[in-house]
Amino acid sequence: MDKFTRLREFMDETFAGLEITGVDLIVWQEHKEIFRHQAGYMDLENKIPPAPGALYNIYSATKIITCVAALQLAEQGRLQLTDPVYKYLPEYENMQVRYGTWSYSPAKNKMTVADLFSMTAGLHYEGECASLRKLHEDTEGDFSTREFAAALAKEPLLFEPGTGWNYGFCHEVLGAIIEIVSGETFENYLQKNIFAPLGMKDSSFYLSGDRAERVAPQYSYNAGTGAVTKISHISLAAFSGSRFASGGGGLIMPAEDYILFADALACGGTGANGAKIISKNSINLMSKNRLKSKAMEDYRNFGTMPGYGYGLGCGVVYDAAECMSLRPEGTFFWGGLGGVQNIIDPVNKLSAYLSMHLIAGPKHLFWPQMLNILYSAI
Repeated sequence: MDKFTRLREFMDETFAGLEITGVDLIVWQEHKEIFRHQAGYMDLENKIPPAPGALYNIYSATKIITCVAALQLAEQGRLQLTDPVYKYLPEYENMQVRYGTWSYSPAKNKMTVADLFSMTAGLHYEGECASLRKLHEDTEGDFSTREFAAALAKEPLLFEPGTGWNYGFCHEVLGAIIEIVSGETFENYLQKNIFAPLGMKDSSFYLSGDRAERVAPQYSYNAGTGAVTKISHISLAAFSGSRFASGGGGLIMPAEDYILFADALACGGTGANGAKIISKNSINLMSKNRLKSKAMEDYRNFGTMPGYGYGLGCGVVYDAAECMSLRPEGTFFWGGLGGVQNIIDPVNKLSAYLSMHLIAGPKHLFWPQMLNILYSAI
């Protein structure tokens, strides 16, 4: 019996009994794989287990990658986190703040790049709002990242920038800024500066070639009934416009790619192949809680426990005792709507990534327990 026997047993027992889609958990420490195990079924109808190399919509797990890309530009002196967003996107200079249902006033605070990182910009997450519906209609669904950000600027803010927290389209706007600063499409920037250097050969916003055939079947979970329903592999993606790269939720990749990225961050910004994508100082800043007062209250209302905060595009453990976490302070993470989860732990140089394709699945029934078992074994 090895030190991960209990973790395998828990995974097998849990996913045999839950009757939901299966999972693929991969764990690295100091650039080496120390654990990998699949449990349950990737394809429920045909009883096919999770397959290595299968592609998954990672949804909001995209956000950490977007923020690392923007931090690269900050390290090069091409972008400042304290800059106002309108410096790069002029349409964000004179924003309106909504008070009540019909009342609007000019924003007193200028939205900063840091506000985009930390979800304190006041932006909403309503894909069916008037401005975005019009964008879809005018372009027949074929719009760019920059055009998306411009349309979103027509929407009123939920609060004065910097005064609250709301899970919104902040990282989509950050993707547009990356395009402006770098002079490249967001897809090309990521390919050249993160994916290619780390050897992430199968990551993209798009399903070109045979990639669509390799996407794991995707399902939706009904919390009320427990029913699992198969859906299209592109449905519920942030958007499917051919030129739009959603920095908040659009990437599609296999576990083998994401773990290379997570491992690099857990090991000071340097990948297993020796490629350095970001500095330790940026990672340290990224993993610090930035929320206070009303913003922290909003984050708690989002469903988080005391001891967890939010840094630069990720949840963070800032008081392990308060949140009863076996993960050390400085650990950061952010999962996705379709079920993928990640853990980046610079203290132990540990990274973990869970592949899953179940929209709004009951992760509380297995993910916290799996982490406790994992951390008891290392």
